[in-house]
Amino acid sequence: MKIILKEYLASLKERGDLDKAVLPNLLSEIGLRVLNTPMIGTRQNGVDIAAVGKIKGEDEHSYLYLFVIKAGNVRRNDWDGGAQAVRAELNEAREVYLRSNVSTEHAKLPVKICLCCGGELEETVLMNWAGFTEANTSDNIAYKLWDGDRLAELMMRSLLARELLEEEPRRNFQKAIAMVNEPAACYDYTRAFLSDLLLEEQAQQKAQLLKLRQAYICLHAVTAWAIEADNLESTYRVSELGFLFCWNVVRVNEPKEKPTKYDKTLTSILDQFLKLYLTTSEMYFAKTAYAHGNKLHALSVAVRSRESVDVNLALFELVGRLAVRGIWTDHFSKVLSKADPEFAQSFAETTARTLDTIVSAINTNPTLNAPIKDDHMIEIALVMYLAQQTRTVTRFLPWLEGISGKTTFALITNSQYPTCRHDYSDLLSHPASSDQSYRDEACVGSILYPYLYLWIHHATDLANITEFAERLQNKIPNCTHQAWFPDENTDDHIWSGNTDHGVCVTDLSPQKGHDALAETLNQAIKACPAVGEMSAVKFGLSPMLLTACRHYRVPVPPNFWFVQDS
Repeated sequence: MKIILKEYLASLKERGDLDKAVLPNLLSEIGLRVLNTPMIGTRQNGVDIAAVGKIKGEDEHSYLYLFVIKAGNVRRNDWDGGAQAVRAELNEAREVYLRSNVSTEHAKLPVKICLCCGGELEETVLMNWAGFTEANTSDNIAYKLWDGDRLAELMMRSLLARELLEEEPRRNFQKAIAMVNEPAACYDYTRAFLSDLLLEEQAQQKAQLLKLRQAYICLHAVTAWAIEADNLESTYRVSELGFLFCWNVVRVNEPKEKPTKYDKTLTSILDQFLKLYLTTSEMYFAKTAYAHGNKLHALSVAVRSRESVDVNLALFELVGRLAVRGIWTDHFSKVLSKADPEFAQSFAETTARTLDTIVSAINTNPTLNAPIKDDHMIEIALVMYLAQQTRTVTRFLPWLEGISGKTTFALITNSQYPTCRHDYSDLLSHPASSDQSYRDEACVGSILYPYLYLWIHHATDLANITEFAERLQNKIPNCTHQAWFPDENTDDHIWSGNTDHGVCVTDLSPQKGHDALAETLNQAIKACPAVGEMSAVKFGLSPMLLTACRHYRVPVPPNFWFVQDS
């Protein structure tokens, strides 16, 4: 375990990883109170993180800890030669930070200035470090080296010790690390250790925070190793999973007018999970959709399969992920519009880029006009939700018209029409027969067709709408057209992947006509108000629910089919 942690720490970047993801959590667990963490665009005066307190089992009294952080190994050229060099920052911490940045309550505390690095001090720097510390150590100021070995030891002792991290999650964590090249296996083992750590509610707040920090450190280690292995599929899947599991813990803590220290810490940890998710998704899209979305058939060819089913599944998965990212960045651009206009603008630009990428992917990959699975309604609904929130619906109406025509034409020609089957072997052989009995079984229920039927009233003429309904009636007359709503149990189950909840509303056949369907759904929305009581919606985080719907393959509720721009 220590070897795994040392390798992980050595691979971390200074900015965003070591100084944001690892060290603040570690310091909090070993007994220190973190005073500040680095911010972009502000002068640090040599100090990346300041903390105060006693390290459990080491310090007899409180110290002011000042951390100068560097990524990886510290080499000879890192020691001297510029404003960002180690020696310059150590001098600045002593000469500037201690004189101008220390509050009155901490001014009389003895000081430990710590050089922190994920790797080690190389041999060429050891004498420089020894000479510098000997020359500058005083009665009130001491210098300490916190290298990868020291950090790994502290993590083993305070976060991942055997008495704190039980054998089962420890073993699953190690297996997840070992399987980062196999996304499915890595995901399964990550889910296992997250379940071990986070699904059991802790009686004490301190224990709950420990479990969350353990989960985050382990998850961050898995993503770091996956990035090292250049497998961004694993990073995306496990970071999204971890974000949902974290919310499952945080949601039970009701918001207060005056948040306690525990409330603020929970929010801070959730923020770390969110940042990890957004960062890994950005890396994933930079290598896939952003880079190749505008090239004809490029994304389809990148699937590297001769089976059209593989291409179809992969491309709809990609579009769904893009839509979720766009929904999140659009949400933050609106939430931060007054508090931080510059940051909000960067989110708005990311949203616009994501929308352009989705449009390009649809135009350059024809398979996206012909969903093979009925639950691809989820991806289509997410794209249209994003389009409504950004007032770009007209860009996607031709796509909906094309899908409605191709899916029903596939029913007529018996060629890979949408099916509610999920087994991969069934999808490969679909359609296995042209018999009506097979078609009735393959299309026993549908969430796709009611959604398409309501939307094509905005996309095409009456003749095409009538033809769409008639084709469905002629080819799958026994299909149960339906929609899904959350119920009072959904909030307790959806975030961890349990799908045994919710309410199914049927009687949504397009044969009934647009007005009848709309009336049925409106009545159902009034009769099923649970979505408004879900924690994410109450907290103003509706994108969280949509993320869970895509991740766990839960239908998007009709509450999000047609929305007003907020």
